[in-house]
Formats: sequence, C-alpha cells, structure tokens
Amino acid sequence: MPDPRAHRRDLAQRQDRTTDQAITDRLRSLTATTPLGLIHLDDEHIAGFARATRLAPGEVSGMLLAPLGERYGPLNPAFTPRTTPTRMIYDNPWVLTRSSRYCPFCLTGHGDAIQDRHGGAWQRLWRLPVIFLCLRHRRLLSHRCTRCGTLAQFVRTANSIARLSDDSLHPTQCRFTARSASHRQPTGACGADLARPDISPGPDPVTMNVLLHVQRELGHLLAAGGPATTMSAGAPVPVAHYFADLRAIVAMIFRSWPEARPYASTPVLVAALDAEHAARAAQAEPLLNSAGKKKTSKPYTVPPDDSLVTGAVLDIAAQFLGTPDRHEARERLAPLVLRLRAADRALSTYLRRPGWISKQLRSAVEDEWKGASRRSKPSTSSPASSPAEPRTTWPTSTWPWPPGGASRLSATPSTAHAKNSASPPEAPPCLGGAP
Repeated sequence: MPDPRAHRRDLAQRQDRTTDQAITDRLRSLTATTPLGLIHLDDEHIAGFARATRLAPGEVSGMLLAPLGERYGPLNPAFTPRTTPTRMIYDNPWVLTRSSRYCPFCLTGHGDAIQDRHGGAWQRLWRLPVIFLCLRHRRLLSHRCTRCGTLAQFVRTANSIARLSDDSLHPTQCRFTARSASHRQPTGACGADLARPDISPGPDPVTMNVLLHVQRELGHLLAAGGPATTMSAGAPVPVAHYFADLRAIVAMIFRSWPEARPYASTPVLVAALDAEHAARAAQAEPLLNSAGKKKTSKPYTVPPDDSLVTGAVLDIAAQFLGTPDRHEARERLAPLVLRLRAADRALSTYLRRPGWISKQLRSAVEDEWKGASRRSKPSTSSPASSPAEPRTTWPTSTWPWPPGGASRLSATPSTAHAKNSASPPEAPPCLGGAP
C-alpha cells in the first residue's frame, strides 16, 4: 500500500513546481517585449502577477518604478513630454532600463533560506541614477561586471532582462552575451558572479564622507515618508520638482565645465569630474561633423555610469540648488548660465523649457539669461564684452568635509561646509539603512 505521507510530499513538490513555472511564465510575458514591466503595469497584469506569486496587488506595485514618480521628477509625467508609460522608457536616461547598478554585498543576501538559494534582491532604486552608494555597506555601487566589463544586467534588445529563458543562470550572475563573429553561432553568457566584490580600493575617507552625506540626503527625499518639499534655487518646491531641477543642473555643470569646478569638495572629486568632462567632450566632437541632426548636447545631458562621478556631480548640483536665498542662487548659477549660453544655445533653451524644470529654477536662470541678452547687444559707446574666463581657482575651505556636515539641500553658502554636531538623517531601509 502506498505511503500517504510520501504521496502528499510528492503532491506538494508538484504544486511548488507548478507555482514556480507560473511565476516564470508570468514574468516572461511581462518582460519579453519591452522594459515597460520595470516601470508600469496595468491592473490586469498586476492582478495576474499577484495571483501567480501569491502577493498582494499593492506589493506588486511596490516592485515597480512608476510609484517613485511621485517623488522622482524624471519618472513624473509632469516633467517629461512623454505622456505614456511606454514612451517614458525611451530616450529617458535618468531611468536605467537597460542596466543596473548593484552592491555585491547586498546580492549575497542576509542568510534566510530564499536568499541563500537565490541571492539578495536586485533593488529597484538601483535603477535610478541618483542612487550611487550603499549606505549599509558604505561602498560605492558597482556598475560593470568585473569579468567582461559590460554594464551590469545590460540588454541590447527591448527586453528588460537579458537571457530571460536561460534557467541555468543564477540571479547574481552576469547575463551579458557577446556576439559571435558570424552572428550565427550561439554564445554563452559571461556568467561571472556579481555577488563577489572587487578588491579595488574605494575613495579616501574625506571623499567618502562627502558622498555618504549626499546619498543620505537624496535617499531621504526619495523615501515614502520623506519631506514634501525641499529648497531649489532659493525657494521651496515639491520633491519631484527638485529631482527634475537636479537633472538640469547636472547637464549645465558638464556643459559649462570648468565653471563649477571650485565647488567640488575634494581633490578626488575634482579629478573624477575633469576626466568625465574630457570623455564627454571627446564623444561630442565627432557629432559636430555628422550629417543630419547633430545631437552634440546629448553627451552632456546623460547621467554618469560611474558611481564616483555621479556622487561628485550631484554633490555640486545640490550646492547650487540648496541655498535658501534666491539672489544668492542666481549669483551662483550665473557663470554656468553665461557659459552655457555662449557654448550651446540650443541646450540652454532646451533646459529652460516649461515642463522640464521647476518655475523657481526657471525664474533664476531666466533672469540671468535675459540680463546676458541685454549685455550682449552691440553698443555704440563700448565694444561688446566677451564671455568671462572660466574660473580655475579652487577654494580650500570646501574641504576637508566635516563628518556631521549640514544639509546641502537647505544650507546657505556660509554653512554648507560648517561643522555641525547634528547627525545626518537616517537612511531609509531601501538604501541600506536600518529597517
């Protein structure tokens, strides 16, 4: 007579396999055509995925990027001409749909049965370029495979997950597939274990303190329980508006470099931004002689891949936006606006268009733009003045960075680097903070 306990065990195993297959099939159906499944799902797909995974619909929605649009401007339809979720993922580099940053230590998991088997979760916030550092492990996020050097989880096609049908790959393995010379012979995935950290040294302690502070502040703004408003160019704005402004200021910094160089907080960050600007200028140079639409501004508007460079430019951008005085904000932005206007009028106009930045930031840059236009008109009494030379001095008062420094998102220029005994805000769990 068959053992009923063995029968029940076999039935349970079959049910588990059926559930796993249902989850796999549902995931493949959502990600097989576009990366849209990373950002937005309609109610029908959310309900279907929830049934397959035995999750609540709210839990499924919490895995998507779209809900972050309430606080993250580049995912908010109010700050993009792309009015549908499908269009939101195209030509929107401030959402990483074809690659992801990652923390190798987070991918090792925290010791429970599921993570021992599958590794730690690939966090959705790693898909936002403003997340560049793991606060729990106090390390910059990686962005490339340590073996093949490709952007992590990079996909060439419209799929949101590379090699989705390859069940032999562990979730922490690199899925990049190199193209064969003949384009006919199938090739295997790289397969490197991304949960194995590289041994390259991180930045010096002073630089790391700068980056930790910036990441804590930005993470605090992104957290669901974060503040409703923050300062931008001398006026309070909704948090989503702030991140839209941050995107524009980053483009202004790169295109007008080295105007913002004196605001870099440490020599390491200066060197990183110098090298990044040189690389972007080299990318833009061939476009000048290309046929059709030049798109010479594009190399300057995309966020950096490298986490150190990202932290460096966001640190400066936060200083420009963080002053609570509107007059001071205009004075700080003036050299960037003038240089950008002289170097790239099309980009200057593009960054100031309605629906791209907040009214407060637009007012600050418009005032300087109009003033520059008046000053640039020919005069019969004196020749037109040439654009000011870029500033090359670097005030040593900006470093070393105080470990307990004041917030850059609301500090005045005189206090941004002043020593402060107050601790920075606690990081939300999604950024590696205490749960």
